Amino acid sequence: MVVSGAAGKTGLAVTRACTARGLAVTALVRRAEQRPAALAAGAARAVVVDLGDPARVRAALDGHHAMYHVAPNMHPDEVGLTRIAVTAAQQCGARRFVLHSVLAPYLPDMPHHLRKADSERVLRGSGLDWTILQPASYAQNVAVELVRRTGVLTVPYRTTAPFTPVDLADVAEAAAVVLTEAGHTHASYELCGPAVLDTVAMAACLSAVLGRDVQAGAQSAEDWSATVPELDARTRQDLLAMFDYYDRHGLVGNPRVLSGLLGRAPTTFGEALAASPTSTALARG
Repeated sequence: MVVSGAAGKTGLAVTRACTARGLAVTALVRRAEQRPAALAAGAARAVVVDLGDPARVRAALDGHHAMYHVAPNMHPDEVGLTRIAVTAAQQCGARRFVLHSVLAPYLPDMPHHLRKADSERVLRGSGLDWTILQPASYAQNVAVELVRRTGVLTVPYRTTAPFTPVDLADVAEAAAVVLTEAGHTHASYELCGPAVLDTVAMAACLSAVLGRDVQAGAQSAEDWSATVPELDARTRQDLLAMFDYYDRHGLVGNPRVLSGLLGRAPTTFGEALAASPTSTALARG
């Protein structure tokens, strides 16, 4: 099988989970220097491919039966990249296609979510044996090292906004399940953690994991924007729109689907962070 975006944290986690279940993974990476990381995660091969190049994607898929597609984060032409990958799968006879989407992709207030929804639409009309995974935000998105240094978990929205953070390892395990077990064709699965948590509750979990007091803090959109001068204008606006939605509503889902896929309760936020090598090292230090 093929995993695109294989050098990112999602692609690496999916590669590890799939190889643990006996799948031979061909990892698609953007740059040659990313190949060692993909191979260390268990990939049988790591191939440098521009996902915007139809011929290269088609060549990479040739001879494979399945693809797990992860688009580059916040990519402005995510729909076009998905269309290229889907077309390549159709042309190469790779019938099985799993798309990495997002929780609640249809929300019009978040443009990058809508790009996920449009990507889903491309896949749904493809005639392939598709499955769509819609994960909540990862527990591992927390900048643990920064929190350890400052003692503050800072977010650019209200600290009481609710979320259902999910363990990235659980998401990867779910991906491996749908790729190796029957009965998941033409299914869309929300993947959410087991508890509704706001930033205050997440800070309390971090206090226990890191062995120091952690407080929840909010910053203005302007202050957040000043911390990321490298962002292009479109990505900045998309993220600000997301934070505005979070401020008003948060983003929550239900854990029952993930429980069913895993055959167990999903990993809690605290457990996910405690299992992180970074968190463990910081707690010991």
